Amino acid sequence: MKIHHKFRALLAIGVLFIAIVFLLFVFFATQTALDLWDRLQQLSDWLFYSYISLIAVFALFTLWLTVRLLMPTKFHKSKHKKLSEENLLKELETAEAKGVDTDAIRQEIQTLTERRDAGQVYVSFFGDVSTGKSSIIKALIPDASIETNVRGGSTQEIAEYTWQSPSGDQLILIDLPGRSEAAGSLDEIVHDEAVRSQVVIYVTDSDITRNQYEDIQSLLQYGKPVIVAVNKVDRYSKEEREALREHLQQKFSKQNIRLALISSGGEEEVIKIYYDGREEKVLRARNPEIKELADALQTEIDSQFETLNQLRDASVFVLVKQKLDQAKQAYRYEQGQNIVKNSTRKAVFGAMAAISPGTDLLIQGVIGSLMVKDICKLYEVPVRQLDIDKFLDFSQGQLKHSVPLILAVAGNGLKAFPGVGTLAGGLVHAVSYGIIFNALGNAVLKTLEQRGSLQPAPAALTFKELLGENLESNAKLFARLVLEREVKSKEK
Repeated sequence: MKIHHKFRALLAIGVLFIAIVFLLFVFFATQTALDLWDRLQQLSDWLFYSYISLIAVFALFTLWLTVRLLMPTKFHKSKHKKLSEENLLKELETAEAKGVDTDAIRQEIQTLTERRDAGQVYVSFFGDVSTGKSSIIKALIPDASIETNVRGGSTQEIAEYTWQSPSGDQLILIDLPGRSEAAGSLDEIVHDEAVRSQVVIYVTDSDITRNQYEDIQSLLQYGKPVIVAVNKVDRYSKEEREALREHLQQKFSKQNIRLALISSGGEEEVIKIYYDGREEKVLRARNPEIKELADALQTEIDSQFETLNQLRDASVFVLVKQKLDQAKQAYRYEQGQNIVKNSTRKAVFGAMAAISPGTDLLIQGVIGSLMVKDICKLYEVPVRQLDIDKFLDFSQGQLKHSVPLILAVAGNGLKAFPGVGTLAGGLVHAVSYGIIFNALGNAVLKTLEQRGSLQPAPAALTFKELLGENLESNAKLFARLVLEREVKSKEK
């Protein structure tokens, strides 16, 4: 209890002290303000108002800055420039001039042009195997030649069917292969067709699973209208249908998704009982119920026909850009590998008489510097000689402890070839340099791919990692190169 009373007494003294200090501050501040005001009154008018204006501007600026700092940062919409067909074609021509393979990209643009000119609405059907995509199309277009199989997916490739809606719109219905959901993500062929289409229909024959939900979220990212068609609802009672509808509407309440509960019809196996008691299994046709899907599709077309085309074009432009970036990346990597291969060969041949690999890496510094410069130029990354020198120095430091192992592996690589006999030290060193430069060049490639710039320290660590990979196979590879070179030099 005594401790409690002491604490209260100390707290009271502290409050009293703070109050006295605050009052003194107020008194002194008031006195200072009054003195300052008296002095300002003695100034000329222009000087008085100039001073007051300066103080006001400073106060307003301080207030504005404080508000900006305290206000929560607003999320600004992406300011990425919209991809235009003109800019994409220019970028495409530039890539082609460098030797990038763009045939698939040109075909993508050609497909977009053809669909534009046709003026048709492309509708893609997605879903797992055996959910009834083909059966739905058959119900919409009874004359379409589609083979269905209740035991497994029957669509092995993309099929297109022309359908004229009751309102007179011409639609192309695209039947896509079913997927097993094993990976939980859309296949590439499905992804690309989702981008090219104006409307996507996701077909399921039951409640939405987690993987199916993720698929639908992926489809929504393309900005296209998505219709979820629940097939085979004739298996449910009226009450069960309404409960399923309410459940799915609640699940997709935050997304702009239309829902259609349908039945694609088909055939069902029933037992026919004759008057004499005989029983026979027969197939009976089930009438399709697809009006709800047709109405949902027509509503999307009527409400935003022009928007559908704009969304389709914008999505295809993004797809083209992605494919072009991938093609450029593949081209750069292939050309980068050629630079590494040529530089490594030069290092190997230049090191045939080297005394010790690693410790005399500076002997090969010119080749290493040129290799790094060429790779950076290929990736259009500016690089300073200082960064190159740092990278080579750091790499040499990482190499010191690995030299004995590399020498031993290089020697074993040469011994793998019959008839070599006693090995000269120069050949072992040459093989070692092949291993070193191969790892060095690939470290630069990997760093540029991942970071977009040559950062000496991380690149040197990557070099150390790559140096220990595939040592034996690389040793045999460069041993063969060294021995072939040695044979040729003796024949001359």
